[in-house]
Amino acid sequence: LGRTGFTAVQSATRDVALYLSGEISAMGPFELWNDGSDIPVFAWKLRDGYTANWNLHNLSDQLRSRGWLVPAYPMPRDLTDLTVQRIVVRNGLGHNLARDFITGLRASVRYLDALDGPVPVEARHPGFHH
Repeated sequence: LGRTGFTAVQSATRDVALYLSGEISAMGPFELWNDGSDIPVFAWKLRDGYTANWNLHNLSDQLRSRGWLVPAYPMPRDLTDLTVQRIVVRNGLGHNLARDFITGLRASVRYLDALDGPVPVEARHPGFHH
């Protein structure tokens, strides 16, 4: 690809990361940790006090049922009460696929927000399993 090609690929992944992080930050439930402007990787957490009915593990399960693998990561010692989700934008994840993901994310959030009560604890499993 050469320098020009490499720059084009990296610029495209950064543009998609910025699009995704912008759409996610505009949604009520989420707070970004970063926006993907340095490298095409960004993470977010569930906004404090948004809901007691679901968490990012539940959202990860909902996304997986729609074909998207976006794991929820618990943080290490001293931050164990915090869980984040992250997206690594790689070559091949274009704007069309990114828009499809945002559509699936919004549908998953709508589903979880419509629950009458909390997601049952016994149905949860800790972490993401490959």
